[in-house]
Amino acid sequence: MDPSPRPVGSAARAARVAIIGSGFSGIAAAVALKRQGISDFTIFELSAGIGGTWWNNRYPGAEVDLESHIYSFSYARSDWTRTHARWDELQRYLESVADRFGLRPHLVMNEKVESVTWAEERGEYDIVTSSGAPHGAFQAVISAVGFLNIPLIPPFAQGETDFRGVICHTSAWPEDLDLTGKKVAVLGTGSSAVQVVAEAAKCAAELKIFQIEPNWLLPKGNRDFTARERRLNRNPLVYEWRRRRLYLQYDLRQVRASHARRGGRANKRRHRAARAFLESSLASRPDLRELLTPDFPVEARRTVISDTYYAALCLPNVQLIPHAVKGLTSSGTIDANGDQHEFDVIVLATGFDAANYLGNYRVIGVNGVELHEQWAGEPQAFFGLMVPGFPNFFMMYGPNTNSAPLVSFYEAQARFPGPSLPRRPATSGPAPGASSPSGRSAPRSTSPRPACSGG
Repeated sequence: MDPSPRPVGSAARAARVAIIGSGFSGIAAAVALKRQGISDFTIFELSAGIGGTWWNNRYPGAEVDLESHIYSFSYARSDWTRTHARWDELQRYLESVADRFGLRPHLVMNEKVESVTWAEERGEYDIVTSSGAPHGAFQAVISAVGFLNIPLIPPFAQGETDFRGVICHTSAWPEDLDLTGKKVAVLGTGSSAVQVVAEAAKCAAELKIFQIEPNWLLPKGNRDFTARERRLNRNPLVYEWRRRRLYLQYDLRQVRASHARRGGRANKRRHRAARAFLESSLASRPDLRELLTPDFPVEARRTVISDTYYAALCLPNVQLIPHAVKGLTSSGTIDANGDQHEFDVIVLATGFDAANYLGNYRVIGVNGVELHEQWAGEPQAFFGLMVPGFPNFFMMYGPNTNSAPLVSFYEAQARFPGPSLPRRPATSGPAPGASSPSGRSAPRSTSPRPACSGG
């Protein structure tokens, strides 16, 4: 079956498009539609604000692993304050892009999409949302929910537990949670975990990290831009030079997948750099060097990027536990050795169910086939965007498209749906049929919340 987009409606009728999600990929899709002359679209957002990942992930130290100048849209420059932006700066950036391109009237906030169903007789999709409000039919749907949106919660932490303290996943950080003087556990050693650890180590009375196995780690080179650098970055030519230079670096690293092939030139360089960073950072701690040396090749799993994790592990209030947690007690955890640990706060830096594409709503296509049933546990798509039997259903950041630099891929994918869809000249104001149950537009970002109180 031909997976390419198929025309819908008559030539005189413009397509109505639903976009699910308002993170980077959802904003990219909306901007692309506007630039292609398609103005009749609705953006459904589960949360109360714009940002996707950067609205939800507000844990201490949350920031992007890619450089700010490349982790941004080619058509929307920003006066970045840091080489690698923190969550709040990224969230404000997305708000500014939404305002610049007039996207707020198209947003329906606090609205969870529950199902997307193809109506063959009409050549349209019906969307059911959590409020039950009618939204009309859509001739095309763009899913922009990514795949890092379903938290992985260990079985022992699901539902009600006996633990009397605070337990939270990094993607659902309590607004008023202060780690100052607390006994804190961090479960996990991935990208989110190392960021939390570096901040919590500054103020927690006691911090224990439970590690199932170590990851290779490289320095990030993260810092504030100087005042002079920021002045230079405001020059469009300098800004573009920074972007193109970073893009070239990523391209060269990935030539023939050299970074991911054992024996590849880029892979060898990264292995030497990771080994040198480990040994120099932990020169006085041979016990930690042994516990933190992986037994798999560099890039066999996602390499963690951090300037501060190794240093945090050397602090007197921090302890690395080389075991998993197997259960909870009323006062803390039980590790795989059977040892008990007392805590005030347990942080689940346990990642996401990345293999469960579109796991938070159902998609039903031609002949009533459900998308996950068709995939049968093996998600695949044409260019990562489309699946046969699901006409005009497009996926941003779909199967097998996770590669750097991410936002450049979003822009390319976002340009794909529009040319196949009928359109009319852009108009201002909300898309017909798009209304928020609350009647409120997307709220602005809030100030970042520190991990610790005080100065």
